Amino acid sequence: MSYPSLIEINIICIAVLLITLLQFKDSILRHLEERILGFTIIDTIIYIVLSTITKMLYSVHMQSDLYSSNQKICVIYAVLYALSLSSSLLLAQLWFSFIFLRIRKSVYTYKHLFPLFSTPSIIGIFICIGISIYGFTNDCHTTSLQFRRLMPFLIGLNFIYILATMVLGIQHAIAQKNSTNRKEAFYLSFIALVPSGSCILQYFIPDVPLTDPIFALTLLHVYVTLLKNRITSDPLTGVNNKIRLIDYLQYITQHQDSGKRLFILVMEVDFFKEIVRNFGYEMSDRVIADLASFFKRQCRGQNAFLARTGEKQFVIVMERDEVSEIEAFCQKLVRECDRDSMQSDMMTTWKISFSLHYAEISNISTSNISQIFAEAKKNCYKPETPAPRE
Repeated sequence: MSYPSLIEINIICIAVLLITLLQFKDSILRHLEERILGFTIIDTIIYIVLSTITKMLYSVHMQSDLYSSNQKICVIYAVLYALSLSSSLLLAQLWFSFIFLRIRKSVYTYKHLFPLFSTPSIIGIFICIGISIYGFTNDCHTTSLQFRRLMPFLIGLNFIYILATMVLGIQHAIAQKNSTNRKEAFYLSFIALVPSGSCILQYFIPDVPLTDPIFALTLLHVYVTLLKNRITSDPLTGVNNKIRLIDYLQYITQHQDSGKRLFILVMEVDFFKEIVRNFGYEMSDRVIADLASFFKRQCRGQNAFLARTGEKQFVIVMERDEVSEIEAFCQKLVRECDRDSMQSDMMTTWKISFSLHYAEISNISTSNISQIFAEAKKNCYKPETPAPRE
């Protein structure tokens, strides 16, 4: 391929990645896994730049009279080639880290196991350093031959991360009861096979630029998928948001089991403003996240749809045969909340609680979500708890 064509393709790839990174910059400041995805985009840009310069440098040097006389060019080539391969190894590790954190949600575990996670990439990087040092005393052709001989091994190190990612994702997908979460887990497990496959093809057809555009398009596709998920989920808790609730209500009312009745439960955190004032925004976010986890545990196996619909409001939609089943579920929510472990996380003078209202959606003529909430407010199962002493 001609140099202008190669440069044009890679400029387009870098532009796509930069646009993605700029659009993603607000979200990468909050969650570690999203920051790692941002680092993955940056590393991909570095890889594209280094691989482009390396290819051009090698081709120009091979075609010039400097082939046997200018050792400095060979040294520069060896160093740049080693850096480009090292950046590709880091890409695999960063991708694995992103999936691990997104699935496990444990920064502590990730930091504790980081030395183990880094071992394959460190091995590969030391190999690249060794070959680059070899290039200090050998010509570009000989150095390139050494890199190509070890390329299958380096690709194998990358596949260690890919396989580990697939195992994590498949385990997570199998454990999911929600079909949307299951599909996302499978998607994140297997999408990395696309750029990995391009690396294998690139090894056999080195003259065709495959890896750079495929890496860029894959990351763009991942970003668009995550953005779509972000639109329909609450970023703090990870549960569905109001948009997703509306879509679900439109679906379930059209596909409702004729033998069951459809109910909506509305829970609001008691004295949320007082929690913010007394303990700060960080603690209030923690209360919301803990409650979301609590509601998710209670909904597990219940064929229930959970969503966060406001700053301090959660909603559960479920089908049941009788109102008595809903009342029993409400009683269980209140009882389990009182003795849940999240109560010990707050200061002993404050107890986390919520008001609880419900309504039968089948009996509500309107499809307006605000009016559905208003109808639920008329039927109170548990009122707001009296304010605790500060």
